[in-house]
Amino acid sequence: MRKSIETALIEGKSFLKDKGIQSWSLDGELLLCHILSISRVQLFTHPKNEILKEDERKYKELIYKRSKNVPTQYLINKQEFMALPFFVDENVLIPRPDTENLVETVLGLIDKEKDVHILDMCTGSGCIAVSLAYYLPNSKITAVDISDSALKVAKHNARLNNVDGQIFFIKSNLFERLPKTLKEKIDIIVSNPPYIPTKDMEDLMREVRDYEPNQALDGGEDGLRFYHPIINDCMEYLRPGGVLAFEIGYNQAEPVENLLKDYGFSNIEIKKDLAGFDRVIFGINELK
Repeated sequence: MRKSIETALIEGKSFLKDKGIQSWSLDGELLLCHILSISRVQLFTHPKNEILKEDERKYKELIYKRSKNVPTQYLINKQEFMALPFFVDENVLIPRPDTENLVETVLGLIDKEKDVHILDMCTGSGCIAVSLAYYLPNSKITAVDISDSALKVAKHNARLNNVDGQIFFIKSNLFERLPKTLKEKIDIIVSNPPYIPTKDMEDLMREVRDYEPNQALDGGEDGLRFYHPIINDCMEYLRPGGVLAFEIGYNQAEPVENLLKDYGFSNIEIKKDLAGFDRVIFGINELK
C-alpha cells in the first residue's frame, strides 16, 4: 500500500527529530519536495496524494543521510543566495546569508550604469561572482580558485544564472596564474577566503566540520593566513583608487584593518551583519 504525502512527511520529520536534528521539520519538507519535484505549498494542499514506492525509498534514504548530519543543501544540490538559485555539492562551501553582506556592500560601492572589472578571489561555488554579474550587467568578472572541482561548480552556476558570458574563470593559487594583462586593471577585488582559525575547526557544527571542504574553511593558526598574501599581491592588479573588500570572522576586523593600513589602504570601513558582528571590511588603494 502506498503512503500519502502526509504520512511520509510525519514519519520523516519524526525520525529527524528523534535523531536530534534541529531543523527537522523544514528539512523533512525540503527533502520530500526534492524527491517529488513539488513546492512546499503543494505538500500541504495535496496531503492525501499517494507517493510511489520508489519515491518513498528515495525519501527514506535522504532522511537517513540527513540524520547523519549531511547538510540538506548537499542532499538536494540546491541553495538560494541573493535571491538566485545555486547548485552546491561537497566540493564547495554552502553559500550563507553572512556572505550576502559582502555582495550587498560591493553593490553599494558601484555605479550600476558603468563598466566595472571585478576580481573574485577564492570563488568557491561562484556565489559572489555570479551574484555580482547578475546584478551588474555591465560588469566583467574574473573568478579565481585553486580547486578544479569548485571551479566546475562555479561555472555551472554561471550558466544556471545566465551570466557565463560575463565571468572568466581561472585556476590559480591566489594570484600566481593571473594574466599580467590584468595589472592595474581591476576596479574591485572581493574575497571570502578561508578564515576559521585551525584551533576552532573542531568546534564547528558537525554539518560544517564533517562535510564542507576543509580547505575552504581553515584559515591557519590565527585565521589570517590568506589575508596577508591577498592584501600584499593585490597591489599589482588593483587600479589606483580601486577597492579591496573581504568577508571576515567576527573577531578579525582589527587585525585585517591593521593589515590594510600597513599596505596603504585608506577610507577603511567595517560593516556588521544582521547579528551585530563585524562581517565585512573594505578599503581604497591609494598607493601607486
